[in-house]
Amino acid sequence: MKQRFLKLVKPTAIVLAIGFTYVIIHKLTGFAIFCPFHKFTGLYCPGCGVSRMLLHLMKLEIYEAFSSNCALFCMLPIFAAAAIWHSYKYIRYGSARLNKAETVICWVMAGILIVFAIVRNIYPIDILVP
Repeated sequence: MKQRFLKLVKPTAIVLAIGFTYVIIHKLTGFAIFCPFHKFTGLYCPGCGVSRMLLHLMKLEIYEAFSSNCALFCMLPIFAAAAIWHSYKYIRYGSARLNKAETVICWVMAGILIVFAIVRNIYPIDILVP
């Protein structure tokens, strides 16, 4: 169990270190990651605005975070709960396979993100555009 915990902690720590490095670079220089999909097509993908959303969340600016990407903002508690639950299952039992209900939830969330991407490009409503 301890080995699985350490195996999970190392990549998590690396991702967090990269994230905090990005926050520091953004604060010092104003540099922000651009969306290559938007840059080349002019369309907004379902993930456009995520880095802005996370930066606003770190400052507890809830409305601004919601405005950056409202779909992923609303799904964030589900993602967090799923990450915690699957981490627990992996550490405790060595496997974190999805059951049928979790698989359905993943497909529903993917469908919502696809619809969100289509709607945010058809109807230029301020809350949908990052």
